[in-house]
Amino acid sequence: MSNDLAAVTERIIVLLEQIERGEHPDRAGLEITLTDGYACALWVDAECDRIERRLTEHAAQLSEASGEEHTRQLSALARLLDRRRRELASLRSLLAGLRTGVQSARVA
Repeated sequence: MSNDLAAVTERIIVLLEQIERGEHPDRAGLEITLTDGYACALWVDAECDRIERRLTEHAAQLSEASGEEHTRQLSALARLLDRRRRELASLRSLLAGLRTGVQSARVA
């Protein structure tokens, strides 16, 4: 899904750039991209939930005898969760801009 996320993000950025230039992209294309963007946002949000559960499970198993590998796994999960949350925030921001563009296209 990461490739889909990158592709959808790129499509949103292209559409936003067209809108900023005063161009009027195809409304159907705007709405399809918006729908795809929301689907990606839901996927990333669900991925964050899964990572949080894995973090909780690993943390619950943490003990003095857990070892270095367990600590590395926790650290990797924490970094992944942080990256996914940033991706989600960025995508949501782009989607908000595109949603405004779609609403403007409906009026035009």
